[in-house]
Formats: sequence, C-alpha cells, structure tokens
Amino acid sequence: MVIKITTTVVLEPFLNEPFDKLHLADISRQINQPHPTVRQHLNYLEQQGILIKEIKGRNTLYCLNIINPLIFHYLSMSECNRLITFSENNLVFKEIVLFFNEYTNESDSVIVFGSEVIDFKRANDVDILIIGDISYQEDIDKLADRLNKKLHVVNVKSFDDVSYALKKEILAKHLIIQGMDGVLRWLLKKR
Repeated sequence: MVIKITTTVVLEPFLNEPFDKLHLADISRQINQPHPTVRQHLNYLEQQGILIKEIKGRNTLYCLNIINPLIFHYLSMSECNRLITFSENNLVFKEIVLFFNEYTNESDSVIVFGSEVIDFKRANDVDILIIGDISYQEDIDKLADRLNKKLHVVNVKSFDDVSYALKKEILAKHLIIQGMDGVLRWLLKKR
C-alpha cells in the first residue's frame, strides 16, 4: 500500500505529544517518509502558523502552535485519518468503532487508549473511556464475547471526572472514536 504524504499524516506524531518539540528525524521515522519530503510539509505548516520551528545548532525542532484557532481542525483531520487507517488494518477494531457509532449519543465521547492502540492484535484487552451515560453495558459485554476480546470500559459523566494520570495515559496512546472536537480540546488543555 502506497501512503501518500499529506498534512494529516505529517501531523500524526504530534497527536500523542502535542506539547513537545519533535525533531525532523523523529517525525520522518514515525511516518516512514524521507526527510526532504517531510521538511517541505513541515515548513509549509510553519508558514501557515500551524507549527512553530526552532533551530538548535544542527537540529530542527517543531511544535504545535496551540494558540492558532485552526489547530483543532488540523488535528481533527489527523485524528480522523489515524482512526480510518487503524480501522482498515484491524477488522476487529473496526467492529468496535461501528458498535460505538451505533450505540452512543452524539453528545458522548469515546476514546480507545493504551497498548492496544500500538498493537491491537497482541493486546489482551481494550481500554475504552466513555464520557456520558451508558445504558448498553450488556451489549458491550455481548460484543466482547463475539470478538473474543475483553473490553475494559471506564465511564464518567464529564472530562472533569478523569484523573490527571489517566489523562496522561490517554494522551500518550489514543484513538478517538466519537466526540473528536471535545476530546481534542480536553487533551490540549494543560492540566
């Protein structure tokens, strides 16, 4: 499969490290693209005010320009691209996405987090955070039985009910299934 490099692909490494400065080489390695190609996209995003470039000696570092009002839209596109790609490569995960798209309310947010985001096939269970009310736990249990995967659901009423430690874990490894805008704003809010 040929991966066409796009803005959404170039921004994906920032999704798990939105407050860090990333080296050009690290970004290139994470998206498996050559430095010159990635540099062109990063420089374009810097010109658009989406990224901030910093040169330290021979190193070029990039970070998100969190105060740019369009940053949420760019990151939302990257999150959607990552979710679609992950779902296409993991049919069991795609079943989970379809299930939650059917069962959750529009006002709910659903995030899969933890090691399964890195290697879904080897993960023993799937950690899922649901913000909102769930009245379909029995259906979740049936889905887990059908998929032969343990689904560990953490359910809270609002983002404020999520501990800082859990938020950090989610930020490091996550896929947003529903509620993209609210989840991104929560993840990008310091503390």
